[in-house]
Amino acid sequence: MSSTNGAAGIPPEVASVVRRYHRVERAVSWLVALVVVAVVLTAIRTLDLLPAALVAIGVVALVRVPIVSRSGRTRLVADADPSAVVAAFRSATPPILAFQWAAADEIDSGGEGRNGVGGADGDADAAPTTRATYDLSYLFGLRSVSMNLEVRSVGVDDAGAVTDGDEAVTDGDAVETLEVSATAGGRPWGTYHVSIRESDAGTVVDVALTTDRRFDLRSVPQALVAERYFDRVLSAQGYRVADRSVSWST
Repeated sequence: MSSTNGAAGIPPEVASVVRRYHRVERAVSWLVALVVVAVVLTAIRTLDLLPAALVAIGVVALVRVPIVSRSGRTRLVADADPSAVVAAFRSATPPILAFQWAAADEIDSGGEGRNGVGGADGDADAAPTTRATYDLSYLFGLRSVSMNLEVRSVGVDDAGAVTDGDEAVTDGDAVETLEVSATAGGRPWGTYHVSIRESDAGTVVDVALTTDRRFDLRSVPQALVAERYFDRVLSAQGYRVADRSVSWST
């Protein structure tokens, strides 16, 4: 397995968008933390000891207990040919995870860099499975987490091909269907079902996201910031966001 610095090989346009995203995301995270502290301090100053303690415990539990999950669908269009798009999504740095790999301190893979298939397993007759690890740090480097990525081909005949309304992607339409799954800190993080097809408008990529675990409420503002920059980070990689919907559930 090879190890590369996270900044190596990342297009400067992508790196610029991700840097702006993370600056805003950090500011929002600190703002949420300050609001929580302010609520707790206000409760301590204005309430008796027991009610204040209950408020403090309740507020901390509210923001830290995992209670929400997220799902969504995205349609992307690219001018690149389908084979190039398939290679990008099958690589160790798939476009939809740019906020993660472009911010990684280190990317561990066995592949050929951004446009190659890193850490690929499989025999000569089967589509390879891509595996990679992103090492990410936060809280000014005081804490870190590893995100493990796996990209596998499920084939154009697989029943999991992504569909979307009247323009359903059938097995015959799809050039390739992929499953992109990730774990963070050894726990499930999310799975993307990706279907790639050719159309008159260009190469169309349909993506369905399901989160594989529940997250605490602190993740909601972070996700909202990511939505603000989602179109930009995909545009920096040559994709137009034709349609996108995201929903939250408890």
